[in-house]
Amino acid sequence: MINKFQQIINKMHHFLNGRDEPEHTENNSLTSTIEEAIQKQTAVHLILSETSFTGDIIKYDSDRQQIIVKNFAKNVSRIIRISDIQRIRFVPSTVQTAQKNRFKKE
Repeated sequence: MINKFQQIINKMHHFLNGRDEPEHTENNSLTSTIEEAIQKQTAVHLILSETSFTGDIIKYDSDRQQIIVKNFAKNVSRIIRISDIQRIRFVPSTVQTAQKNRFKKE
């Protein structure tokens, strides 16, 4: 019980005082997620500052710190800087299959 209470206090402390982790950890997790998506050839959902974008990562340029993403219909490409990405998540395979089948019919 004391252990659970201590965990709650620590979470509240981190919430109120902000993050104690350095920023490069977040950037490393973004690049590792991007590289994993390229290897698995799976779609990603990117959340940026004012918008979001869902599609396949076509190219990752580590020198310029940017990626090129195409949507499911393959008619819109977007160049996104790694620093602009707030969150990146894999798209579930069921959603990815449904979207690709939808655009094949049209």
